[in-house]
Amino acid sequence: MNQPPIERRNFLKRLATTGAIAAAAGILPQSSKAAATPPKKLRVGVIGCGNVAGSYVPNLIAASDILEIVSFCDIIPLRAEAFAKRYQVKDYYPDVDKMLAGAGFDLLVNITSMPSHYAVNKAGLLAGKHVWSEKPMAPTVAQGRELLDLAKTKGVRFWQAPVVVITPQFRFMAEQLASGNLGTVVAAHGSYGHGGPDWSAWFYQQGGGCLYDLGVYNITTLTGLLGPVQEVVGMTGIVTATRRCADRGEIQVEADDNTMLLMRHASGALSHVQTGFCYSEFELPPVNKEAVQPHTLDIMCTKGSLHLQGWDWGPRCVDVAVTGKNRLQSLCKEEAPSWAGGASYVARCLATGERCLITPEHALHVLDVMNACHESQRSGRRIATTTQFPWPIIPAV
Repeated sequence: MNQPPIERRNFLKRLATTGAIAAAAGILPQSSKAAATPPKKLRVGVIGCGNVAGSYVPNLIAASDILEIVSFCDIIPLRAEAFAKRYQVKDYYPDVDKMLAGAGFDLLVNITSMPSHYAVNKAGLLAGKHVWSEKPMAPTVAQGRELLDLAKTKGVRFWQAPVVVITPQFRFMAEQLASGNLGTVVAAHGSYGHGGPDWSAWFYQQGGGCLYDLGVYNITTLTGLLGPVQEVVGMTGIVTATRRCADRGEIQVEADDNTMLLMRHASGALSHVQTGFCYSEFELPPVNKEAVQPHTLDIMCTKGSLHLQGWDWGPRCVDVAVTGKNRLQSLCKEEAPSWAGGASYVARCLATGERCLITPEHALHVLDVMNACHESQRSGRRIATTTQFPWPIIPAV
């Protein structure tokens, strides 16, 4: 299938790195004997062998020191078979039930389409598997809570994309804000959009849309930096009434492709996210790695500001200005881990006992915010959120 130039993963073939995994304090106790023994490799089952798998699987393969893929699964069996043959994996399956009944594994990597996430996540958790899920975890907050409760009941771990909180740039911004050097955070803005994917119709059907596919990145970053949201105002619309998609031909668009979201954080700060499938083009950064990339996230404080160069899922650096030194200075130029490296990251946390910065409570709160945005559009009212998450993600130093 010919892929459009707007697709995120095509750009990230140049940016992806699986070695730059954020390290943190341990969360799982290990005996001295276990510490002296190389960790047993985590067995991984991958479900969903479509577009996203082309980026996820190489990241998993590159983490072969701590994991091994034992099976693939896809509702189009030929795709699962193709991945199995390419990566010399013996077992592949046509559905999640057969996969769970087949070759044993520890971690289910769910990279199916958005409408399938909840059912696949639930099946994996019920079977006692750790689960990594692409976003969102479920369509509703109630279903999300059910999954979190199920994971606790089964004694397994449950995580969701995106991975923005594990980048060096996120840590740098969090530490700058926590230091107090920039004063009080008052406002922030995030933007992420492009012309929309054309390989699958579900992006434009009920439960899809630009907010759940794209805006989720900025919402995760802003809540991670500024804390939980108390109330939401949202406006959404459909700019392009029909789309032509590779799997369904001409379709009627049902989900928003143009969205504005305003958030009031518990701290008192206000933030705003704009996202859409209706923007003129997907803005790739200059080929010259030294060239300045667009600011996609801005945080304004009473004594300074932070501006993220590049998208928060593939950041370049952070431009900083402080009172008395208003000329922007580019800092934190470390290379970030790939947006498709989340499953590898949590597998490493499981294998080594590192503290995982990605939490299901944060992902549930982001889902709460996104659903509140749509409810605000429907009702014309401000909508209060109903969830919280452990914050700050990066402790003050």
